[in-house]
Amino acid sequence: MNDLIKTSPLGILAGSGSLPLYIAQRMKESGRPVVIAGIYGSAVQEIESYDHFWVKFVQFDALFKKLKAQNVEDLVIIGGVRRPKIKDVKIDFGLIRNLPFILSLTMGGDDKILSSVVDFIEGQGLSVVGAHQVVPELTVEAGVLTKTKPSKTDLSDIEKGIATVLNLGTMDIGQAAVVARNYVLCVEAAEGTDQMLERAKGLRQWGSKWLGRRFGVLVKLPKPNQELRIDMPTIGPKTVEMVGKAGLSGICVAANQVLITEKQKTIDLANKLGLFIVGKEL
Repeated sequence: MNDLIKTSPLGILAGSGSLPLYIAQRMKESGRPVVIAGIYGSAVQEIESYDHFWVKFVQFDALFKKLKAQNVEDLVIIGGVRRPKIKDVKIDFGLIRNLPFILSLTMGGDDKILSSVVDFIEGQGLSVVGAHQVVPELTVEAGVLTKTKPSKTDLSDIEKGIATVLNLGTMDIGQAAVVARNYVLCVEAAEGTDQMLERAKGLRQWGSKWLGRRFGVLVKLPKPNQELRIDMPTIGPKTVEMVGKAGLSGICVAANQVLITEKQKTIDLANKLGLFIVGKEL
């Protein structure tokens, strides 16, 4: 059965951003009930418009108990999963019982951590589903989404960017790179895409306007064997804004494997700035 038309309540473990609300609204439109578990300090207050409760990330017993009490079988985890901080930890029996798992979240790369999270949750009798499985239109489709199209130079940069990110991914390092004139300006590591683009601004002599046009692309795609149900790469209006400020010409992502937040707003902003957004099938 299509996840979008299931009648059992969909659980949403909500971090920051607008995607948890968008998914909840789409479920409401489809007639499927939702239960949102908002993570303190991350989820937006607007989740309270839906059936919800608040939880700290390490309060697993409370999370599972409340979800199961409302007959939730499927859980979407959206808005980011971060290693727990000491200030977020509430000492109780559930924490002590799950302490070995919690400590495992402090070691290793994101792939290892997120796969462990999925295994742990599914071991409690819940099924982890991806946002793209319940709302397929959340991903970037194949093709050019914008009025501006990539040039031959951009296409060459895209190919080099794809090869670079795939190599990074085999070592569980990052999901993105900036390439300009066939030169790798910077790659993403633990700091994330936004901070990488901040660094790209300082290298704008390679990506700034020259002879009346821009040079350089942001390439973003999942790592090989990445757990897409819980950690699909994402772009949105802020990404477009930062790409523009960095003097780049556009964005290329893996088609159907990257989420796009506020899709129309993102495309409209790219059109306004004269940037391209491309979904490339890999």
